[in-house]
Amino acid sequence: MTTFPWYVHSMFDPPTTAWPVIGQTRNACSITTLANVLNLLTGTHTYAPDEFRSELGPFFRPSLGGTLPCFKTMQLKRRGYGSHFGCLRYTNCEKVLCQLIDAGIPVIIDIYTATQVGMRRIFGQHAVLLVGYSDTYTDAFGQQHQEYYVLDSQWPALGGFRIDSNNVDRDGDGNAEDHPGNRTIARDEFLRIFTTRCYAPVFHNQIAHDLWFASTMRWRRPSLSELLITGSYDQLKSHQ
Repeated sequence: MTTFPWYVHSMFDPPTTAWPVIGQTRNACSITTLANVLNLLTGTHTYAPDEFRSELGPFFRPSLGGTLPCFKTMQLKRRGYGSHFGCLRYTNCEKVLCQLIDAGIPVIIDIYTATQVGMRRIFGQHAVLLVGYSDTYTDAFGQQHQEYYVLDSQWPALGGFRIDSNNVDRDGDGNAEDHPGNRTIARDEFLRIFTTRCYAPVFHNQIAHDLWFASTMRWRRPSLSELLITGSYDQLKSHQ
């Protein structure tokens, strides 16, 4: 049986070459990531980006950067999945993300420089799917690593998507090991480019999402601007 290296935590199984995922067209990261995560959860090629593009209509504008992040959760809920558009800027984002991964929940996140409106930092430039993280480990060459693994639909380049682009030999046997997703990001770099801390966990249904949120996060009513622009400002409960 094929497995990921011992230090990897992921909700999806290898080999990644069997994952039902595709690359994106220009500024279509949001709708492609939606199609990819739902296809991974169902294990099929059921969903295509065009389905989400058609549904958005005039709210999808590639010339203006694509669409707003809040639409992702609306489209997930329309298909029976559970999610919300949140922001982890005021809490321990790594703890939340790693707990979700260990619970088998993939997470859509926004990376790269955030769009700025006055003093308000809003959504990032590129949506990717967080599919794993690693324990701290030392490879066969003596180098220490701590990593996050994402499925990036324009990696290593727009139009040049490769699912095996992050496979690398860490144990020194001369063969590249399979790692989750197609892009490995060192922890320090991940925290640097995850500037907005915007996230959307993808649960199998809304009830499961709401139970997780109630047991994990403090309750507060988000403002309209949070719901549409910044994501709700989520904070872990003190016992978490």
